[in-house]
This record gives sequence, C-alpha cells and structure tokens, in this order.
Amino acid sequence: MRGVSVYIEGQKLDLFDDEQISVQSTQQNVQDISKVFTDFSQSFSVPATPNNSSIFNHFYQNDVSQTLDQNIRRSAFIEIDLTTFREGQISLEKSEVKDNEPYSYQVTFYGNLTSLKDKFGKDKLEGLTFLNSLAHTYSGAEVLTRITDAATDHKVRYPLIFSRNVTYGDGGDNDINTTDGEVRFNELFPAIKLISILAAITSKYGVAFQGTFLGAKRFTNAFLYCKNANEFVFNTPPTLADITALTTSSQNNNTSLAASDFFSIANDTLTISQYNPETTFPDQPASGVGVFILTQHRINFNVQNVSDASAIYYIDVYQDGQLVQTLEGTGGGNIQGLNIPNSQLNTSRTYQFFVRTTVGMTLDFFVEYVQRSKFAFEVLEIDTVNTLRNVFQAQAAYNISAEISVLNYVPDMTVESFFSGMLKMFNLTCYPLASDIYQIEPLDDWYAKGALVDITQYTDIKSIQVERIKLFKNILFNYQESESATNKIFKDLTNREYGNTDELFDYDGGEFKVELPFENMMMQKFTDTNLQIGETIDTSGNAYTPKPMILYMYDQLSADYKFNNGGSTSQTVYMPFGQDVLEANINFTLNFNADISTLTLIPEQRTLYATYYSGYLSNLYNLKNRETKVKTNLPVSLLTNLELNDRLIIRDKRYMINDMKSNLTTGDVDFTLLNDFRDVISDGVNKPIDPIEPSDGAQCIDVRVLLPNGAVSAAITTTATGVTITPSSLTADGSVNVCIPANTDLLKMIVTEDATKNINSENFFQLRTEQGEDAIYILTVTYTYADGTTTANQIQIQQQP
Repeated sequence: MRGVSVYIEGQKLDLFDDEQISVQSTQQNVQDISKVFTDFSQSFSVPATPNNSSIFNHFYQNDVSQTLDQNIRRSAFIEIDLTTFREGQISLEKSEVKDNEPYSYQVTFYGNLTSLKDKFGKDKLEGLTFLNSLAHTYSGAEVLTRITDAATDHKVRYPLIFSRNVTYGDGGDNDINTTDGEVRFNELFPAIKLISILAAITSKYGVAFQGTFLGAKRFTNAFLYCKNANEFVFNTPPTLADITALTTSSQNNNTSLAASDFFSIANDTLTISQYNPETTFPDQPASGVGVFILTQHRINFNVQNVSDASAIYYIDVYQDGQLVQTLEGTGGGNIQGLNIPNSQLNTSRTYQFFVRTTVGMTLDFFVEYVQRSKFAFEVLEIDTVNTLRNVFQAQAAYNISAEISVLNYVPDMTVESFFSGMLKMFNLTCYPLASDIYQIEPLDDWYAKGALVDITQYTDIKSIQVERIKLFKNILFNYQESESATNKIFKDLTNREYGNTDELFDYDGGEFKVELPFENMMMQKFTDTNLQIGETIDTSGNAYTPKPMILYMYDQLSADYKFNNGGSTSQTVYMPFGQDVLEANINFTLNFNADISTLTLIPEQRTLYATYYSGYLSNLYNLKNRETKVKTNLPVSLLTNLELNDRLIIRDKRYMINDMKSNLTTGDVDFTLLNDFRDVISDGVNKPIDPIEPSDGAQCIDVRVLLPNGAVSAAITTTATGVTITPSSLTADGSVNVCIPANTDLLKMIVTEDATKNINSENFFQLRTEQGEDAIYILTVTYTYADGTTTANQIQIQQQP
C-alpha cells in the first residue's frame, strides 16, 4: 500500500486506513472529440475526526455558524508517498452521522480545468471591464486609421461590414466608390482581437494563459466582431462614478448613522446589508406596540448640470461585479433605481455605478441610498402607518470625453460559451500547469510533445482486452445558421451552410456534431477589384444583428473606395476581414470545408478541419486501430510523472492514452488505449515537420518550437548560409526569429497567349512552368533531457521562387 495524503487549502485530511481513492484522467476522449476533459475522482469518504470536522466547519450541524460556503470547491492536492500527484479542487458532497455522532464526510476531487469553468459561471462578455482600457478617440480619422493601417497592432479594428446593401461601380446611391454611397465612419461596428479578450479574462479572473499558438498569426489576427444591434449608435466607455463627497440627511430617523457607513470614497462603492428595523429606526411613534412592514433598501439617482440636454446617458449598476441594471435618461432630474426588500439581503452587496453617453459631455451625478420602512400601530383604535427613512447621498462629477469602447458592442454571450467555442474552433486543449496558469495549444501540438514510455514490465499481459473502436457514422462540423442573404443564397445552392462540412463513414455508429457558437457570414468581393466587404442584411433587405462572429484579418490590399471621415476622401488601401489569413505565405481559412474563398477565389485547403481535426481523426479511423484495455501497476515515480499525451509502449506496439483510472493506494492503473500511428517529437529520428513556405523576398519569420515532455532545452541550428536564428536556444515552448535571404530564382507562370491572365487548373490552382526552384533551409532542433540524453528533429523552410 502507498501512503496517500490529501490536502485542502494546505490542511491535511485524516483518511480511513482502508479507503480506496481512485482518480479518472482523460484529456481528449474518442466518445466526445469536441470536449477537453479533466481529472476527477470517484467520491471517497474521510473520517469525521476533530481535524476533519474543523476543516469542513462541522457541516453535519447546521446550527453551527458557517464561515465557509460548502457549495464552493476548495483548493486541494493529492500526494503519493510525499510526491505530488494532482492539484485541483475538492467538493464536499455529504456527511454521515451514526448514533448521533459524526462518522464521515464524502468528498470528490476535481482537476483545475473544472475550476476554470466555475470561475466563469454565467458571466457575460460585457462584464470584462478590462476591455475599457482599449477605448480610443472616436472620430472619422481614427476609424479610417484602423481600417487602413498595416503597421500598427491595433487591438480594435473596423471591418468593412455594412448594415445596408452596398454596391461598387454602378454609380447608385449605395456605390461605395462615390460620394453618395461612400463608407461612413459612424456606420461601422468594431471588432476586437481574441488575444485581447483572453487578456480581459486574465484580468477579471486572476488566471494566466500561455502557449506558442497564442502568438501565431492564425490566432493573433482572429477578431470577434462586435455588433449587438441592427444599427450603430455611438456610446462612450462606461465611466466609474468617482465619489468625491458624502451627505447624510438631517431628517434621518437614526441620527447615529452616516453616509460613510455605506459609501466608500476610496473604493467608489456602496455596500448594503440586511438591517434590524428595531435598531435602524429607533425613533418610533409607538415603540413596542407597533410592527414594521415593507422594510426596504432603495438606490436612486439624480443628474444635474448636464452640458448637452439632448444627449442620452446610461447608468449601469453593477452588483458584486455583475451588471444588474441599466437606466436611460436625458437632461437632468431624478431616476429611480433598485428597490430591494430587506428580507432578500441574506449577504451584503457591494454596488458600483458607471455612466456612458452618446456624446462627450459633463454632468453632476448623485447616488441616493435610502433605508425605508413603514411602521404600523394603533392610536385610539385608529390604524396608523408612518414611513421611516434614513437617507444618504454620494456625489460625483463627470467630464466624459468622446471615446469609444468595444465593451458597449460585444455580443450577448457568456464568457464560458466564448472560451469553449474558441477551443472547439481550433481544436485546442487547455490544461493547468499550476494553480490558475493554463496552457492552450492545438491538440495535435499537445500530442506531438508526448514522451515515449515503455510500461511493458508493469503490464498484466495475461488480461488485455482488444475491442473494436465504436466510431461515429457521421461527424458534422457546423457554425450557427446565418441570416445573411449571401449565406441563404449559398445554402439554397448547396443545401448546407457556408463553411460547414461533415465526414461520412460506412459504420454503424451514431452522429456526432462539433458545433460552434459562432456565425460564419459569407463575405462578398466586388468583381475585378480587391475590395471585400460584408453585409448584415437578410433576404428581405433588412439589417439584422448577427450571432457572435469570429473573423480573420488579411494582409493589406489595394482597393479604391470613398470614405467619409467628416468630409469625402478617396482611399486606396484597406485591411480585409473574412475567413482568410496569411501566415508565412500560407493561407488558412476559418471554414471547416474547402469552400472557394470569397477573397482568393480558390478553394482553400487549410481549413479548420484539415488543420486542427484531421490528424486526430485520421489516426482514430485508421483501419489498424483498436481500443485496448490493460491493467497495470505503476511505480510512484512513473505514476506521478506520466502525462496524458505520453505514448505508452507495450512490447512492440505504441499507444495513445484515451483515459486512465488510477487507484492511488495500490498503484493499480487501468488504461483505455488507442493505437498510435502518428509522429512525435521525442522519437529522435530526425523527422521533418510540416514545411514553412514563405514568399521569395528576404524576410524574417517567427518559427514555433515545441519541447517534448521531459526536455529541458532545445538548440536550433542550421548549416545554411545567410540565415540567422534568434534566439538559438529555448528552455520552454517558444518562437525563434529566423531571417532568410531572398530567393532569386524566378518563378514563371503559364499565361494566356496575350500574357494578360494566368491559366488555372480545373481546381482553380494557378499553373506554373518547371522553371524556378524552391530555396530549402533546414533547421535542426536538438532537445536535451534532464538525464543528459538528446533527440533531434528538423524544421524545413521551403521558400518559394
């Protein structure tokens, strides 16, 4: 038997001598390929010793004052023979009492990924107030810069997506190359980088995300389109009421209370809690013979000295960090806010107040907190009701500048839905490295980093079950249905949504759907131009509010169009938005299917399915693959260091871990394995990975380098002349900057007789002659492990002529 210890928030639990603790571990499961899983244990019992009862706050006695919310999971970790096995959280399920004495507590252990979901709860994107830090001056000139500028890393951009039916070259009222139909800066909704939303999540929840994929152009050029209304209306960022003065009414029933008991000038907050009306309203008309009824808390507002009486302002009320009320007003006056029954305040509540406006303006803002109760009593056989009040007021002055915050336009979407949708889109795995630190990377990258671990000697070879994998007959990859007229036309022609795909197999399994919470609006490119636009217009010609949309920003292109930034101007460049992005001269698309790109006008093969899903599924659906179940007994050193992406070797076969169930007290581990036919970095046979294909010019490119499990460093070298690598070594996953010279060997395309057009194949690929050779540069990556051993792999740069 092993020595197993369980700690909750640093306190060691007492365990039963014969209690078996089993932990189920899986990262990606063949039965649900779209989800990322985490560790969890079967429920196990611990004795109700004085130590454990103290840790669990004597849960079995509800008359004991509870200082802990037992509905919230608590930080925990498990040790085996003094070696950390897993970190995560523990949930108290129940307690058992025998003969009126506490006997045991039942608990369940969960991995850290579950705690991430718990942090998000039902919070919405609009609560990510960090995004207000990206506010910028709202003007035609600034919007134009964020449409055309290729040099600056703008976190907020303005895609050319219209709520009207625009044309090009017909001279009509909506022709965007004329002054009548020109692009108007105040009709465009913003878009924000996904990496900035992750930064906002980091700020709000105190977590950190890392991974080389998050720095790849395929991710950094991905934006969330922020349109939550049919038509654009400018709003300034929500500005917190900066409380500068407090007032206590001289007419209060309780003169011992002050505004500072509730308002905080330092924190700009109002904190209220349930009160006892007997002591809160001591000056009673008939003390001891009456009764309090309708005891309440009220929060009201007063706005004065408004600089623009016609402008609309909004008051956003946040309770404990969550938006609970939005009030609208114009000019000055009183505005009634929240009315909270005293009986509902089981716990204290903290409020903050934000104001946003439709123009830059100044105003004086007052928050009024009222404790109010009615006191009923009888005088000379006449029923009488008196209203008792305590009134407190906080004052703030606003000088709101004409800035715009994307937070006002984010779609109505929960943080959890956005985050899980992002993981599904790029088939990303997310796993904890330490408390509140998470690694995010494509599933293929995660699997490629697995170590090779031979467990033959620990395997019970007398009992190995080999089963047929229960595969799905149909796997669908879908976006949400779009109301866009262009999408509807495409669906009428093809009987499917633009960008969706499905994989059909001649098997007897069921159907499995990978469905994103995003819409995939089909863009439009005007004939004989490089100008691509989008329209949130339905088939009736009406503007609509799309579901959340993720878009790629392409490299800058030349195009002529008119833009009104206060006056009509002619423009010649823009940053296209749509499904396509160029990374190292390779086009990646947000479509699952290899549909014809609206921008490049050819079927783009680097789809979401081909790039992020096909590797795992190809291995899974390999005719040689089997599901193998084995029983093992692993030493502590192996059990505590084994990673779920490690490849297990049993005799002469190599396997991936589908799931493992570990009995921590005995060391018995039951594995469900899948045969593995894919390359791993650590196999040490100097295999090249997918080549990088930059264009012909001299350039510097960022090359991602992954370290396999157990590696402590990687050295990157090349024998090619004229190539520099910075840095030349890494101690963790990262990127190196590789500078290469120009490829001067000229590429010649096959053109028409008059040399005016390229000739394409039936699959829309441009045909070239055999002239022009690729320049090949080989980067050798040598990995060094803790024991001093090394393995090596190659990264191939294949520069086009």
